[in-house]
Amino acid sequence: MPLVTDVPDDLRFRGIEPPQEARGFAIALDRAEPWGGGTIEGRVERRAGRSDRRPVVVAVRCDASWLDVAPQLVGRKRLLSWSTYGDIRTRSVPVWLDEQLFRERLDVGPLDEVNWRSFSFVAPDGLPRALEGTFVAFRWRVEARRARRVGAETASLPLLLHAPQTLPVVRVETSPIGTWRLLEWRAEEDVGGSGGPCSITFDERRPEDLPQAS
Repeated sequence: MPLVTDVPDDLRFRGIEPPQEARGFAIALDRAEPWGGGTIEGRVERRAGRSDRRPVVVAVRCDASWLDVAPQLVGRKRLLSWSTYGDIRTRSVPVWLDEQLFRERLDVGPLDEVNWRSFSFVAPDGLPRALEGTFVAFRWRVEARRARRVGAETASLPLLLHAPQTLPVVRVETSPIGTWRLLEWRAEEDVGGSGGPCSITFDERRPEDLPQAS
């Protein structure tokens, strides 16, 4: 499945933190498998400039995220109306809440006498695959941080799986706010998942799920 490290146009305005650049270094990925049991490895590369003796710390994290839905939608168990569904998808300032499912840190050392430092992580089994739903998402990110006299210098990348969604399904999304059955499409590799207070599953479409003629 194609992995992207920038936010595609169709996923903008959903609370996904865009890539963040650091002045003194950058993250280069050699392998990124944002799911339980997957490997994330690469390098922190020094950019042009003087060396720095302060160590760089790399971290990988996985969050369960959910949309803070309008009160009138709390507890809805069936398909949303098309108008309400559209309103949710096009909210100009959506509010997303997060619960951290996994985070691991690695001190790779300073970029003083070398131009790059490597890192490698293996995510524990059972973590959900990166997936963006309508109300629920499982989001992965890799970050490199170096302390400064005040604050820290940070580079970070989202790890998004972005593939054509061609299979008709009902996507069932559960968050701390409610459960929704949504007429949707999925990519062949999408398997759903669960973590923390959130889950995403896929059901076959049934006649009763389809919009009824007025």
